[in-house]
Amino acid sequence: DAQVQAALAEYGSFRELRAVYADLDRFTGALMAYAKGMVYWHQRHKYCGDCGSRSLSAEGGFMRVCTNEACGAKHFPRTDPAIIVLIYAGDKCLLGRQPTWPPGRYSIIAGFVEPGESAEDAVKREAMEEAGVHVGRIEYQASQPWPFPSSLMLGYMAEAASTEVDLVDDELEAAYWFTRAQVADMVRKGDLKLPPDISISHRLIERWFDAGDEGKLADLVKGPAW
Repeated sequence: DAQVQAALAEYGSFRELRAVYADLDRFTGALMAYAKGMVYWHQRHKYCGDCGSRSLSAEGGFMRVCTNEACGAKHFPRTDPAIIVLIYAGDKCLLGRQPTWPPGRYSIIAGFVEPGESAEDAVKREAMEEAGVHVGRIEYQASQPWPFPSSLMLGYMAEAASTEVDLVDDELEAAYWFTRAQVADMVRKGDLKLPPDISISHRLIERWFDAGDEGKLADLVKGPAW
C-alpha cells in the first residue's frame, strides 16, 4: 500500500526479509517469517475459492470467511510441503543451478510434494526429474518453514544409486558432482556461491561438507552468499 509506505518512510526503509534475516535473532526471525507468510496468504485470498465472492479476515486474521451467506466457506492459511535433498555418492555431492541464477550459484535438489505422494517418494521423483539420478537410502534431517512464499521445507540426505546426470525436465541448466576438495577450492576462489546460511539447503551442504576432512564450511564462507 503506497499510502502506508509513505507514512512509515520516516522510520526507515522496507527490505526483503531474506536480505536481513541473518541479522535477526531466532525469535524475531521466526516471528517475521510467520508474519510474511500470513500477509502473503491474506493478499492472495481476498476472494472465496469456492464461489468467488469477497472474503473477510476473521479470528484475528487466522481465518477468512466468505461474505456470501449462501456459501459461508471458511478458509485457513495453508503451507505447501516441499522436499530438499542433498544427494551424495562417496566423497561427492550433487549441486545444480537454474538458468536464471547468476554465474557460480549452485544449490541442491528441491521440489514440491505432489498430492498422494510421500515426502520420500518426492525425493526419488525430484532426483530423477531434475538430474536423472536414482537414489537409494534416504534419511530425514530437519525441516524449515520457508515463507517465500508459503512452504515447509523437509530436508533429506540421500545416497545415489546411479551417478550419470541427465537433465530430464530442463529445470536445471547444469548439475555436477563436486568433491569436498573441489567445493573448498571453488568457494575460496569465489567460483562457487552456495545458498545463504539461513537456509536449510546451506545447512545440509554444511552437514555433508563438515563430515569430511576439508575443515568447516563456516570457515570458508565469509559474508552473505548469493
